[in-house]
Amino acid sequence: MIPEAWIPHRREDGELIGWIDMTTAEPLLVPIDRLGRPLDAVDDWHRAEDVLEGIGLRFLMERFLFHENGRDTVVRISHLDEDRIVLSTALTDAIEEVGREIVAPFPAPSTLRPG
Repeated sequence: MIPEAWIPHRREDGELIGWIDMTTAEPLLVPIDRLGRPLDAVDDWHRAEDVLEGIGLRFLMERFLFHENGRDTVVRISHLDEDRIVLSTALTDAIEEVGREIVAPFPAPSTLRPG
């Protein structure tokens, strides 16, 4: 669930790329990326927007490690909802690569990290 204190920030095309939290580190602002991960606090609204714009959604194309059952599994993000992150062990969009779906909570848990 997205906290009410998180103000959505969207790209020019309307795509949600993150949020700006105005209360957690008040008077500072905390940019929150699309996975719900807090970034370094900043002291200006425009700087918070710039941080989110700089990150954008490129990281969604990267591979991640998801720790489950005592081991790390290489995954990619299949899609995001406001209450969950759907991961896939299929690392390409090739038809023959089915993979396994893993549902992680939103915001991203510490068990999901860049790989």
